[in-house]
Amino acid sequence: MKYEMTPDYHRAKGEAISLLQKFGLEKPPVNPMEIAQRLGAKVSFVEFEKKLNNISGFYDFEEDTIFVNMDEYPLRQTFTIAHELGHRILHAEWAKSSDYKVLLREDTGTTDSKEAEANTFAANLLVPRFMLDKYWEGLSATQLSELFAVSVPVIKNRISFEYGA
Repeated sequence: MKYEMTPDYHRAKGEAISLLQKFGLEKPPVNPMEIAQRLGAKVSFVEFEKKLNNISGFYDFEEDTIFVNMDEYPLRQTFTIAHELGHRILHAEWAKSSDYKVLLREDTGTTDSKEAEANTFAANLLVPRFMLDKYWEGLSATQLSELFAVSVPVIKNRISFEYGA
């Protein structure tokens, strides 16, 4: 099965917002590990071999487990969990296929549609517009980073995307 197409950002965002509504999450920070566990997925922090240390994490469909690089800093781990949860929700058929592959961190600039969708899912799960609307004008990027428990680059990306600022 070949899975190449234009990213469906609308679906990725919609699935993230649906999860937030399903679990009644209305204020930051959003804990993606708790969401994954409530959906029945396991989250496991592991030490990768040195040659694989540039992998932030991956999702194993057979084990229904998100594996997270324990050597990453915590805010990166949070985004990784949300990203891999996005794969679980958006790309189940692909992940079960022979086309599935784990990307190395330097491959994140890739134009792979599934990676773009998983990033969109994670961004909208962790920093949804309806939450950001309440805080973004009154707080600095650093303060928003602390409030939403994501990195400053994630916050800046979300503000730029949502408000063009």
